[in-house]
Amino acid sequence: MRRSTVNLLLVLRFLYVLILLCSLSSIHAQGYPTKVVRLIVPSGTSGTMDLLGREFALAFSAQMGKPFIVENKVGAGGNIGMGVLAHAPADGYTIGLGAANALAANPFLYASVPFDTLKDFAPIAFIGRMQFVLVAQQLIPADNFKDLIALMKSKKTNFNFGSSGVGNTAHLFGELLKTRTGVEMEHIPFKSSGEAIQELVAGRVELQFASTSEVMPQIRRGVLKPIAIASATRAELLPQTPTLSELGHPGFESPTWFGILAPAGTPKETITFLNQATKIAMQQTHVKNRLVQAGVEPAYMTPEQFQAFIAEEIKRWEVIVKQSGARLN
Repeated sequence: MRRSTVNLLLVLRFLYVLILLCSLSSIHAQGYPTKVVRLIVPSGTSGTMDLLGREFALAFSAQMGKPFIVENKVGAGGNIGMGVLAHAPADGYTIGLGAANALAANPFLYASVPFDTLKDFAPIAFIGRMQFVLVAQQLIPADNFKDLIALMKSKKTNFNFGSSGVGNTAHLFGELLKTRTGVEMEHIPFKSSGEAIQELVAGRVELQFASTSEVMPQIRRGVLKPIAIASATRAELLPQTPTLSELGHPGFESPTWFGILAPAGTPKETITFLNQATKIAMQQTHVKNRLVQAGVEPAYMTPEQFQAFIAEEIKRWEVIVKQSGARLN
């Protein structure tokens, strides 16, 4: 590409961001925000959810000159945090981070949840998706999916699979794998995905579904081996590893995803304002890099697109949860 063309593209991008910033300044001048904004993260102070919450809180604080403070609300697979968000005042001063498991899977996984995903939230902005890969401990004598399933059915070895807790994507994918293939293995929940991976590397569990970015260092070191990708497409980091759909086991095409929401009834102009603030943040190189490092593929949606996306994902995850056979009180 010629230098003049590159320079023109840079100028156009700068002007586009400048226009967005001017739009935000116009709304900001009308008085929002005038005080601290809470950003609810329905997980602990480690892991992808916390990283994303803090990254966007910093970006929003820098854009608006008012503090956005992360509040971690832990428990029940995200239900506690999402319940807090659902019942917060709809004034724009409480927003939150949501993910596929809490918003789309939990209503079918738990006997009851303290929110209605479609009625209690006003979607602000989609952030991105995260692919999962099924990995095995290096000493397991199987290097591909066919051999792994044959080994598991032979019952020569007892198999456990780890995850960062009951009800998350890794857990549901593990239960779905059992249902689809007829194998037996026990779920071992840990406090975080990092702890689960450590136990996998140490050989105390045999398998785990994990984000590609989390396990790539161990795969490169040869202590874990990739078996199959739980996504609609192969992973860029693991182009030689087939998807479960390619291997004849569809149903794992819905990856984990993340987005920002507010309580239902939050003023539309505030939703629009925060959506544009999120769009600007995602165009900043350091924010984009942090998302990619965390294994999140950035993607933008308008509030309306995000609302429609959630409705479709609820249908997808209803099937996944029911087929997995998982159920929690």
